[in-house]
Amino acid sequence: MERILPAYPLWVIDPLFSVWSNTDALNGGDTIFWTGQQKRAYGFVRWNGKTYGFLGRRDGAAPLEQTDVRVTAFTTDYTFRGDGFTLKVRFVSPLMPDDLKVLSCPVCYTEYEVLPEGELPADFSVALCMDEEFCYNGERAWTVGGVLPLQGYEAAYFTRGRNMVLSDTSDCVSPDWGDIYLAGEESWLVSDSGLNKYIYEGKAEYLRKDCERLYILSVNRARKGYFMTAYDDKVSIFYFGEWLKCYFFRGGKTIVDALEYSRREHGAILAACEAFDAKLQKDCEAVGEGYYTLACAALRQSVGAHKLVENAKGELLFLSKENNSNGCIGTADVSYPSIPLYLLYNPELVNAMMRGIYDFAKMPVWTYDFAPHDVGTYPWCAGQVYGTAGRDDKYACGMLSTFASPRTNQMLYLRPAASDVYDKACQMPVEECGNMLVMTAAAIAAGAEKKLAKKNFALLKKWVKYLEKYGLRPENQLCTDDFAGHLAGNVNLSVKALAGIESFAYISKVLGKSELAKEYEKRAEKFAEKFKRSVGDGVMPLVYGQEGTYALKYNILFDKLFGYDLIGQEVCERETSYYIEKNERYGVPLDTRETYTKADWILWAAALTDDKEKARALYMPVVRYLAETPTRVPFGDWYYAGRGDIVHFINRSVVGGIFAPLLKASGKMQIK
Repeated sequence: MERILPAYPLWVIDPLFSVWSNTDALNGGDTIFWTGQQKRAYGFVRWNGKTYGFLGRRDGAAPLEQTDVRVTAFTTDYTFRGDGFTLKVRFVSPLMPDDLKVLSCPVCYTEYEVLPEGELPADFSVALCMDEEFCYNGERAWTVGGVLPLQGYEAAYFTRGRNMVLSDTSDCVSPDWGDIYLAGEESWLVSDSGLNKYIYEGKAEYLRKDCERLYILSVNRARKGYFMTAYDDKVSIFYFGEWLKCYFFRGGKTIVDALEYSRREHGAILAACEAFDAKLQKDCEAVGEGYYTLACAALRQSVGAHKLVENAKGELLFLSKENNSNGCIGTADVSYPSIPLYLLYNPELVNAMMRGIYDFAKMPVWTYDFAPHDVGTYPWCAGQVYGTAGRDDKYACGMLSTFASPRTNQMLYLRPAASDVYDKACQMPVEECGNMLVMTAAAIAAGAEKKLAKKNFALLKKWVKYLEKYGLRPENQLCTDDFAGHLAGNVNLSVKALAGIESFAYISKVLGKSELAKEYEKRAEKFAEKFKRSVGDGVMPLVYGQEGTYALKYNILFDKLFGYDLIGQEVCERETSYYIEKNERYGVPLDTRETYTKADWILWAAALTDDKEKARALYMPVVRYLAETPTRVPFGDWYYAGRGDIVHFINRSVVGGIFAPLLKASGKMQIK
């Protein structure tokens, strides 16, 4: 059985509920949270007096033989062989970016079908079970729960006895708050004794003993059916003084409404997922062999690394968590690489990514004439935490002197300008100005509303002026690829500045400022002329004047997609040909300095060439990486190009950048 991914998504809802299998066989090990924390779930089939296990490992359950695994846009599908039957199981996380109600509904499905060789035995049943450790992060905590009798089914639930909502903004954590639900024909809250009763005797009953671990258990008697897994976080996001529930819960809806909706619309939701996947598969075939695997590996992970909410003004917020990086929320340079996915399927989500950055940039505490990096640490939008000043005086916030866990945010957004909260040397001025300008223009070009750009035009004008002044030869500063150190004269940053100036010209045009648009088109042309003279006619170096160096110039992408083409296709082809020469087994290194790479930027680079074979030569090593990496975690985007082991960055939203070749093929970004 061929391995497809290093870890397979099972139930993905949001950054705080994300369950995976990191073994080749689904019953070859315990299920995990995206962080690698053990979150044990079990699946059983009772057949002819014997209990078989298909999910996780539990004493007393004989493991079924897994014969197949497949991955689609929203599902992970397994096939098992038993003594007298075949079992098909499908884990569905319906995170459809084009349907916000379904995307935000915090419910996943586990579909199953048993194909018997004869009659079903009298004691036949299929069961799912979840361990109490889903309720808490780290050390075991007091857990309580019960069962809801609903129309035609039951939902068992459990939760931490002391629920501390939004109590931890640390990075690689699972929540110490919220309620977990498991629904089926029959459901139970049991302890070890009750679970063992089912495993060894096939009997599900209310059986709990003190001091034993608790489980929620659902049992179905039908040959074909499904279970529902749900997570109610109670409160999703703190947003600059507002406490926001997830988008689905608008209008007073509850987790019971979510379960009822998911049950009532079960068939329609599955049909919509299948239609989306069928179109995706067809579109991916036009890009090339192996690309569909990448798209499926990226889609659920990217969407599930966000939380969708709405503020009191009725404005949409699609807030990412910077997983396995620092836990920041709404990071501009994490949103930027992810946008190809969302520009394709719902460009309003790109606006919803940026809204927090715009709101924070207008607050007194942000005193700079360039764009912020983030708006807090997930799930608290309480002000940028990146690059807080390390001063030792009575006015210093001192917040990030340690990343000790657990932690929550200070209300940095409330501090006056005189607080002088941030260290300028730790900011990303050209990076974030370019990101915000390009994302704003791209969202409009893809069909999003222009109101956000109009409302924030003064900021955009300030940021483009910063790029004009400092973008051609950036000073020594941070960028999103600063892993090997900061750089002065970063050529790829200069390209981003050019794309930002082009973006401002387009934004001005669509907002009816035609003279300003013409002026900035000319400024972009002059910037490009100076830039091309500076880098010469060969492969563009990492920094100005460093011959024999290179870096992935992925920032050319929107100059190309928008149709400005001020860099030119000849340069794109020369660059991508050189990258192919530098290819290692799992991809081309990010730049000359190190042997690691970034999967998202490789796919952006693959979209620069108009030669399908060259594009395939760039992205196929990433397909190979997923199948062979020894690091069995959700799609890690930063890894060693030769060895395939990850450096850092697990389960991040940036893998939405995998969709760059599809975005290019769509032709929807042409504005010139």
